[in-house]
Amino acid sequence: MTDVALIYPYQYNKHARNAMLFHPLGIAQLSAVLRKKGFATLVLDATFRDFDEVQGEIQHAKPRIVGIYVMLTMTENARMLAKKLRELVPGLLLVCGGPMPTLRPEQFSTEFDLVFRGEASESFPGFCRDYLSSGSLTDILDHCHRYPGIFFQKPGTDTVIGSPPRSHTERELNRLPIPDLSDYDHSRYQQFWEERENFRPACIMTTYGCPYACDFCSKPVFGRYFRRRQMDRIMEEIHNIWSQGYDGLWIADDCFTLDPDHVRLFCDRMIREQPGMRWSCLSRTDRITGNQVELMRRAGCKKVFFGLESGSDEVLRIMNKKMSVSVAERTVRLFAGSGIETAGFFMVGYPGETIETIEQTFAWALSLPLDEISFTIPFPLPDTSLYRRVYGVQPDREWRYENENRIIYNSEFDEAYLNRRINETYEQFNARKAC
Repeated sequence: MTDVALIYPYQYNKHARNAMLFHPLGIAQLSAVLRKKGFATLVLDATFRDFDEVQGEIQHAKPRIVGIYVMLTMTENARMLAKKLRELVPGLLLVCGGPMPTLRPEQFSTEFDLVFRGEASESFPGFCRDYLSSGSLTDILDHCHRYPGIFFQKPGTDTVIGSPPRSHTERELNRLPIPDLSDYDHSRYQQFWEERENFRPACIMTTYGCPYACDFCSKPVFGRYFRRRQMDRIMEEIHNIWSQGYDGLWIADDCFTLDPDHVRLFCDRMIREQPGMRWSCLSRTDRITGNQVELMRRAGCKKVFFGLESGSDEVLRIMNKKMSVSVAERTVRLFAGSGIETAGFFMVGYPGETIETIEQTFAWALSLPLDEISFTIPFPLPDTSLYRRVYGVQPDREWRYENENRIIYNSEFDEAYLNRRINETYEQFNARKAC
């Protein structure tokens, strides 16, 4: 009998620009913890599957607990799936976690019995142990302080109860087993990347958290507490990824280059142990030296993604990016000159900017030696400075796929204008690359 089922309700949309398809790392980590503790665990990744098939497997397995992971573009899928499963499997305990339940737990309290906020790889298994052994949800929730991050609406009332989330220490992180990769259609993920980039990366995290406080960034799960994983554990996970047929990595750290010593140790180990593996990462543009770029190149770095955001220093100040246009341009050119591909993320239509700064950003993006560009308009996530500064937020207009670029608050900018100029800039960028 299945104890716990974990569902990743993302579904690949071939029309979504710049989709990044990877097996769900958080669920792979959580399933490894649950199985290590002896729970019979079913994992269902809906990326390449129909929801009818996922529902059928749940109906057949009859797990006592179902946990659904929810990011921004999965909100509608997750809530719909929860409603359907409630009908198909009476008595099922429905739980959700991930970025959106962490930010807006009350939004999920109707379809789900419980929400787990923040890092749940210890609190959720602890809850599962107690619930599966007692069978009484009421008795367990009377002691909800035992489960950091739990949130629920008291049955039959409007009262919500919860305990604050808690981030793992470095020591706790390094006691976790490496993610379990046994549940995913790796051939489909690899085919997607082979056709798009001519290499096959899988996702990994080497550090957690980011100490910066950009105006628009929420960091709901891992927060501002920066922690490093032990290099031996990282390399163990990389060897396991390689054994599944992948030849590359997407390092999903909020900012991989934040700690130069960590980068140096990682690069040294990759040069010695995985010389044929290429990888990409996210990086800020400050504190980067030519020696560091060269070491990254030698260690297999294929592409670096930068949150460049705006071509205006004033708008960067409003965003609290703690960077400048001149430093960003120097760093992009430093990587591009070394032979490492570069990609830039930009945001236009930010509260406080002007049509002139928007056009300045479009022009700046086209002037840089970038191999890939991506534009978004601001999305005010709860618990961010941006959210507190705007008004008229409409949660029911949440984006349904990557870079949908819908304005969900009262903005001084016209959505049609922003999307038209974004598409025109993409066309100019692609035409330049084709030359």
